[in-house]
Amino acid sequence: MKKIYLFGLIFTVVSVSCQKKQINLYETQLNPLKVDLADISLNSNSSTIDLTKIQRLTPEQYNSLHLEKVKGLEGYELSDLCLGQILLENKNGKILTIQVVTDGEITEYLLSYDKNGNLIDNLIVAYEDMVEYYSEVSSRIKSNEIIVQTINYTYDEINSDSGGTADTAITKYQISPEFKFTPN
Repeated sequence: MKKIYLFGLIFTVVSVSCQKKQINLYETQLNPLKVDLADISLNSNSSTIDLTKIQRLTPEQYNSLHLEKVKGLEGYELSDLCLGQILLENKNGKILTIQVVTDGEITEYLLSYDKNGNLIDNLIVAYEDMVEYYSEVSSRIKSNEIIVQTINYTYDEINSDSGGTADTAITKYQISPEFKFTPN
């Protein structure tokens, strides 16, 4: 009789514990992955960058980051590229920035990768034209939202007293659970 009671108790405990695991797995599938980045402002302020101390990317880093697939990086030399910041890195992938630093401009790209290291998406999040000052891009990242502000300057060459005008555009993006940057 004790054996039957013990067998019944073990059977009940095992079935209840398996049922909880199935529920947790089901709940995990229903709840999408949350991307939550720390608040950060990205701008390419040339006065804050020491151009003599920039760590340029190695060929291995360039290849491992699949930078040949990033639209906008065509034509730049490896010596123009450097690693910016790693904003997120976990078992699901990573989000980081790459900077393009040349004599006349600084550009920062936001890049996302899946858990296998494959490039998922890219977005220009900062830009400064240090010579002509025709445009500037800055961004603010808060949790899973990216706010990109683009300013285009127009200078009045005939009437130099007026200094010119500026046209500003603000675009918002969401970072999806798949690490894609989708316009909001």
